[in-house]
Amino acid sequence: METKKQRSLQIKILTDTEATEVAAGLSETLEDGEYHGEYMTFTSQGNFFEVFNARRCDIIVKLQALGKSSIRALAKQVGRDMRRVHDDVKVLISHGIIEQDSKGVSVPYKTIKADFTLRAAT
Repeated sequence: METKKQRSLQIKILTDTEATEVAAGLSETLEDGEYHGEYMTFTSQGNFFEVFNARRCDIIVKLQALGKSSIRALAKQVGRDMRRVHDDVKVLISHGIIEQDSKGVSVPYKTIKADFTLRAAT
């Protein structure tokens, strides 16, 4: 029986030029057929923090611990209104951080690493 690989996500904030350079390097890495994790890039800190605010990070961490959950149960676990949690979950689904099926929502990644440098705008 084949064991299921643990998925990982690496998030970076890159300029368009940096993202193009990284994409070129990734295409070479992908050719070896091995799983190297998944990547997500944002072009500004503002874009990153529009998606990853404190409440949404709480949802992600809680779902990693819970596994698959209904939104109602998740809202109870994070101590928030179900409608607000639903809205946050929709945003995270649209960005591929959370997955949803008929049994509930879940975070498919064992680890999520955000890597960025804050610097003055040029």
